[in-house]
Amino acid sequence: MDEFIISPSSSSSCLHQPTATALQHRLQRLLDTRPEWWAYAIFWRASPDHGLLSFGDGHFRGARSVADRRSGADAVDDAEWFYALSLSRSFVVAGDATAVAAVPARVYSSLAPVWLAGAHALQACGCDRTREAQLHGIETLACVQVPGGVLELGSTDIIGENWVVMQQAKAVFSTPPHDAALATGAAPTIATAPSPAVRKDGAGHSSSVDSDSDGGLTLEHRRPKKRGRKTVSGTRQAPASHVEAERQRREKLNHRFYALRSVVPNVSRMDKASLLADAVAYIQELKAKVDKLEAEAKTATKEITVEQTAGHSADAGAATSSTTTSATTPTCAKAAMEVEVKLLGAEALIRVQSEDRGHPSARLMAALRDLELRVHHASVSTLEQVVLQDVVAKVPTELQREDGLRAALLARLDKH
Repeated sequence: MDEFIISPSSSSSCLHQPTATALQHRLQRLLDTRPEWWAYAIFWRASPDHGLLSFGDGHFRGARSVADRRSGADAVDDAEWFYALSLSRSFVVAGDATAVAAVPARVYSSLAPVWLAGAHALQACGCDRTREAQLHGIETLACVQVPGGVLELGSTDIIGENWVVMQQAKAVFSTPPHDAALATGAAPTIATAPSPAVRKDGAGHSSSVDSDSDGGLTLEHRRPKKRGRKTVSGTRQAPASHVEAERQRREKLNHRFYALRSVVPNVSRMDKASLLADAVAYIQELKAKVDKLEAEAKTATKEITVEQTAGHSADAGAATSSTTTSATTPTCAKAAMEVEVKLLGAEALIRVQSEDRGHPSARLMAALRDLELRVHHASVSTLEQVVLQDVVAKVPTELQREDGLRAALLARLDKH
């Protein structure tokens, strides 16, 4: 696109629609000249049928200083993330201005500006845009209708209502470039063309023409300067590709945070730092429960060992006769099994203790199969000829009583 530079004698109505680069410069000047700190400015452009608002252009100011940016504060990172995610956002303009719609769409429908400062105001608005802004550390959000769409300003500080900002924002979009610079308090940057105007003929060549003797329009027509990075071969590389890659990376990370939040039962706050702290606390709580159960299992095993040792000591006088008897007893004889049952809703924790003979594990599994109990977890530990089995299984409705289930298990174990 060609760039037009107007001389002082030109009409101010020749340049009403700025290029994208010019609009970015205007938004940057607007934010830089304000005493309060605005993190970003976004122009939401309306579609030709006025039914949709999409990202048109914007400027991200970022941290208050280089030191803040280097410190890696969450609020700064979240604000940059929020701005990057906005590149792909669009809002449907509802016919009813009072409907619960995004703030930019609501402002475009009602023509009334909106200023939301503080967590209470953002929550009371009740739209996804303000909830997402608050999630990413935005404390103040202001929107005003401008020619062609809506201008949105966001800040990580709480800024009280100041409608002078709104008037300056409207001036940026409603005045020519040299007047817009004055409206925002910046020095004009529009160059002055020489008296002869340059234009192109039908063949595309430039030629100079004299202006009217009474000081009419003087117009210089020149090719714009090419901006952007160049590769080794000399071809241009669009910087937007880096922005898109960063947007996709942050969006993927954002979805993972949402997934983490869905599995953590208690979330104190909605920011990322609080979510990670709650997740760490939840994992530590689960680890403590596991350690407690393991300690209880070790204690139960030691008690069984002590009882067995005492029993062997009492029978030490009959060691010879016991040896003779055991020699004539088949090694596959059944061992008596002690059963404990504890119900937790539709699931049962079953603990079986017996001597290590007659394949006690196979007997227990066969009994569970006969009773149609679905096993979720099972463990077997052996210590000095004593077998301890722990089973977690889903219990049918008709057996969901501790005494009934224990009796049924004992009956089945005797048959196997």
